[in-house]
Amino acid sequence: MNKRIWFNHWFTTAYHLIDLMGEGGGCEFYGSSTNPDALYKMKCARWFVEESDISCGDYVEFCLNFCRENKIDVFVPRRYQAEIVRARSEFGKIGTKLFAEPDADVIDLLENKGRTYRRFEGREFIPPYKVANNAEQFVSAYESLAAEGGRVCAKLVTDEGARSFRVIDNTIESVSGVYSKPGTKITIDAMKRVISEYDFSIPYLLMPYLADGEISADCLATPSGEIIIPRFKSHYRISEIKFNEKIMGYCRDIMRELNLQTPANIQFRLQNGQAYLLEVNTRMSGGLQQSCAAARINIPKIALYALFGEELPWKYPESSEILPKTANLETPVLIY
Repeated sequence: MNKRIWFNHWFTTAYHLIDLMGEGGGCEFYGSSTNPDALYKMKCARWFVEESDISCGDYVEFCLNFCRENKIDVFVPRRYQAEIVRARSEFGKIGTKLFAEPDADVIDLLENKGRTYRRFEGREFIPPYKVANNAEQFVSAYESLAAEGGRVCAKLVTDEGARSFRVIDNTIESVSGVYSKPGTKITIDAMKRVISEYDFSIPYLLMPYLADGEISADCLATPSGEIIIPRFKSHYRISEIKFNEKIMGYCRDIMRELNLQTPANIQFRLQNGQAYLLEVNTRMSGGLQQSCAAARINIPKIALYALFGEELPWKYPESSEILPKTANLETPVLIY
């Protein structure tokens, strides 16, 4: 395979994704970002700086021109992903394949956590939740969820990097606050002051705070079955790959119902032994390289070849291939 592949404005972890996708050679990588010194620049044969302040329509036009002028074979979009996918036919006319979920409506759905929860309403992996469209609804939702016991958390229904995520915790103003940092914690009184000036153009999602650990499942549908690699994250920065059938079953149901066709990341949080869905990302995760190394399955490369109609073989590891346990995140952990 001799292809030119472009990663537009991505996370720094694209550095690892480029390594995985280009394993074995035959690929030339182009990169761009609004950050002129983004780390994955080191892995790109050619590098470009993007405008930080650009409209959606202008950006799609920029991408089309970029692909045309640089003869890009595969475009791996993150910025304005849904809008770029809606222009898929235009990219096809110039010979560029999109390494992205082909249904823009599915991307839009999954970018809104409230709509995602409504889509899977009634499933056991959906936690109790409420969507607030104004300050009064926010306070009412908080009081209703808090009455069930435990802490409540809130975030905007569309968010990236958990920038709006807050845990509503009134104990931070007690003596315990002498020794503990508040982090993302905020009291309900402080939160009321914050939202009193917020226009709720993006609604809030409120739900119980799930404190028992996170699961990040890296997934890809293939003709021989779904690849699902659940990565369990502990509080001690240890990642463990566990092929838990219940988690894999949840992922399989989500993938099939939404007909996900490209690499996706499905995140859960645990509470009292039950896993609850946090979000579904229609992109490769920041920790995908850990999952791929531990399971010895190269998801980005398999997905890349699938774009050109070639199926690469893969299999889950045998129990004899379990790697030693370590507290170093750079060395993947595989346990059953």
